[in-house]
Amino acid sequence: METNQLGTGCEFPTLDPFSAEATRFNQDMPKVVCEGVDWVNCYKSECQVTKEIIEKYRNIVCIYKDIVYVNDQKHTIGAPIKVIGEQKYYLNRSDSVKVSCSGFDKNGLGLVSSRWFGYKSGFRPVTTVVPPGREGSLNVLILGFDSTSRNGFIRRMPKSYQVLTEELQATVLKGFHILGDGTPTTLYPLLSGRSELEHPDARKKFAKGKFLDPKLFIFHTAKEDGYHTAYFEDMPWIGSFQLRYNGFSSCPADHYLRAFFLEETSYGAKWWSGSQSRYCVGAVPRYMMMLNLTRQFMDIEGKKFAFNFISDISHNDFNMISTADEDFAKYLKELKDSGKLKDTLLIVMGDHGSRFSPIRETYQGKIEERLPLMAIVLPETLTERRPEALSVLRANVDVLTTPFDVHTTILDAMGLKKLANDFTVAGSDLPRGMSLLHHIPNSRSCGQASILNHWCVCTKWNNVSVTDPLYKRSAKYLADAINSIIQEVSHLCVRRTLTSIDWVLRQGTNEDVLRFRRGMEEEGLFADFVTTSHLVKPDSEYYQAKIVMTPGRAVFEGTMKFYPRENRLALSAEDILRISAYGDEPMCVSDTHPHLNKFCYCFNKGLNSTTIVVR
Repeated sequence: METNQLGTGCEFPTLDPFSAEATRFNQDMPKVVCEGVDWVNCYKSECQVTKEIIEKYRNIVCIYKDIVYVNDQKHTIGAPIKVIGEQKYYLNRSDSVKVSCSGFDKNGLGLVSSRWFGYKSGFRPVTTVVPPGREGSLNVLILGFDSTSRNGFIRRMPKSYQVLTEELQATVLKGFHILGDGTPTTLYPLLSGRSELEHPDARKKFAKGKFLDPKLFIFHTAKEDGYHTAYFEDMPWIGSFQLRYNGFSSCPADHYLRAFFLEETSYGAKWWSGSQSRYCVGAVPRYMMMLNLTRQFMDIEGKKFAFNFISDISHNDFNMISTADEDFAKYLKELKDSGKLKDTLLIVMGDHGSRFSPIRETYQGKIEERLPLMAIVLPETLTERRPEALSVLRANVDVLTTPFDVHTTILDAMGLKKLANDFTVAGSDLPRGMSLLHHIPNSRSCGQASILNHWCVCTKWNNVSVTDPLYKRSAKYLADAINSIIQEVSHLCVRRTLTSIDWVLRQGTNEDVLRFRRGMEEEGLFADFVTTSHLVKPDSEYYQAKIVMTPGRAVFEGTMKFYPRENRLALSAEDILRISAYGDEPMCVSDTHPHLNKFCYCFNKGLNSTTIVVR
């Protein structure tokens, strides 16, 4: 395996984004085409029937209803307000509205009216107060894509990557590393400078009725400094801070799209309709609607901080992201041409690589999951004030970095570095979060950066012989641990069992056999049911196992400690990954026990003919 030597701290695997192992999963997807014509458009606080519709219809009447945010779990719909013809509706109580309009075709007989219904969002007026001496701070614009690794973005968004690196001269971090499983482990530290454990417990299962504190997030910090703030995220039914958590008790930012998307998607029902319209908001793709809103937000007077996180075109099938490549590349060019980047820190990022797609079962996919996209464009205003900033940032490209560092970097760029979290990992002499505008030592290790062995791509693993006593023992231990975790809902979830290549060869379909064999051959192993490696430590050994369980085809990875003196294995639920999609397997516990989604296969889902009968 080729590695990139970074000093004593970390050696990163060098992966070709266009390797045969990665590109064989590429699939061309049709561009999202949205039907119809939107009758109403909102710009900032003004909503009005478009000129095109005014010219086509007469006697136009529109009914507006505000979509009013209460908290992350609740919103209300305001009283209907009638607006006639070209009159404007002014956003005041909310940024978002439901609108229904009717009118008569000017070229028709005038007997039957035409009707339109849709959802619109803009920006109600918000007052900010800038502290004395803080008027010249930089704007911050973060554009994020769910499940997007650096290599994945290079592979599937080539036009956008070219604009980023060549026209915007972005610095793309090769050593940017996740801290754990899923989106929250990236967004908690990036948006707050704290890990999940450093926030009040707001998990649905363990802290009913308790919400996250908005004051602990960077939007509040920016607001206190006189910024207008915006937080946009689609797919609210699996929201970053709402799937496993109770979310926020009040808006974390001035402008927040959660209530809008909950209403517009009917809590996700629209997205699961199967039609391509699930990717649309009216006549435009959802990702384009979010980018258009961001463009509007950057036109607001005063200092601005925006985080725009797009999920629907990358979360479930990463191939879908390629349908936005041309539009996103155009958006980045327009952003550059507008001159707004002169005083705006731009970050284009991913939270992690693909977690459940077929590529994740390969070695390359495993590494890519841990190395998300992080591209940073420094504004001219910053480089003029701090001439060394760009060269220092580029010197940190190959160094191990994390979301904690990005949080500190953003505060540093805003002139608020004194507010950064100064936490230091036990045994380390380096802060957990270090500004990328200052040199970060090449010697920095995963331990110093608060990355556990299970996740660290710098960890050296060695294959274990199938004759090793711990080979099958570790697999069984992992399987038993998974069944132990679902014991609390054993009346709802099937007990899973290990499957073996013997069963697949004997009764599986040809496709099953080929897929299983190919996966094992890629790993260089031909074991029954498990891939096991270990890292030797003075007082313990780390074993990492990959197992396939039934019913369904549930592929898990787990990292466990073995204590030789005690002849004992140990692991926690956080050290177990589900790397195959679970779909609707856990539908019976998703609402009440979302933390068990990756483990549970519901009894009431039923077993089809291709599923192993549980023994």
